[in-house]
Amino acid sequence: MQSAARIITSTRAERFEQYGHPLYEGAVEPADDARFSIIPPGINERIFHADASGDDPDFVRRLQQSAGADGRPVVLASSRLDAKKNVAGFVDAWLSSAELRERARLALFVRGVDDPFSGIERLRADEREVLAPILARIESAGLRDQVVFVNAGSQRQLASAYRFFARCGSVFVLPSLHEPFGLAPIEAAACGLAVVATRHGGPSEVFAGGIGVLVEPEDPENMAHGMLAALERQQELAGAAALMVQRKYTWRRTAEGYLGVIRELVAGAGKREMARPGPLDASDRIANWLERHG
Repeated sequence: MQSAARIITSTRAERFEQYGHPLYEGAVEPADDARFSIIPPGINERIFHADASGDDPDFVRRLQQSAGADGRPVVLASSRLDAKKNVAGFVDAWLSSAELRERARLALFVRGVDDPFSGIERLRADEREVLAPILARIESAGLRDQVVFVNAGSQRQLASAYRFFARCGSVFVLPSLHEPFGLAPIEAAACGLAVVATRHGGPSEVFAGGIGVLVEPEDPENMAHGMLAALERQQELAGAAALMVQRKYTWRRTAEGYLGVIRELVAGAGKREMARPGPLDASDRIANWLERHG
């Protein structure tokens, strides 16, 4: 970083929150805006789009069997089973609101097993640790039949599932405690889903201005209210988010951003004296910081 002509970040939050941390002192100065460019990643448009004509009919049939005849929308999460992704908080928000449960069912994407209630042992130990209490809460509430599980084994199946649920007016939820950028909700939006996302991190920039609903992930009531608001405005939000993705968040746009920076640097605008690199072992720096703040 000391020697870099330009440092690329995906959001302003990453630029200021991550690289403004004291552990980066000496590598980059917080006020040195000229050394940063914000270039977000993008979606693969060949996979994540609204056209369902090429979807695998066998996989769609499996989705139909899992969803059953209930035509209500779902609120869905496809985050990995990691505590910081806060899938448990998302489920608790749904369980806590009778109005939300009446309006929409719950859908959980769990890769590797069709029915976690009967096949949870096929997941890794760390995944079981997160999922088992969630299943217990669903079972205790007597709402097992109101939950749809999706086992999407590839990005193409994931996109097909997004399109399937978009057709009944569903909402994608990113309940992470903090999310540096959040590519998953952009992929979901490209497939026709409205988005509810954590207000902590990159999504607060990506879905600002009413394009999505931002929520407090540690407040179940606030999350439930956000999901209800998104269901009420699903068509409006889905349309606005899909258009935003096409304009800002494709790999073509990402490539254009990088090429623009490269051209600027080649032309000489970004030349700077090469700094002498410091020691590559930062263990003392980290240990000292932890001792002061631990």
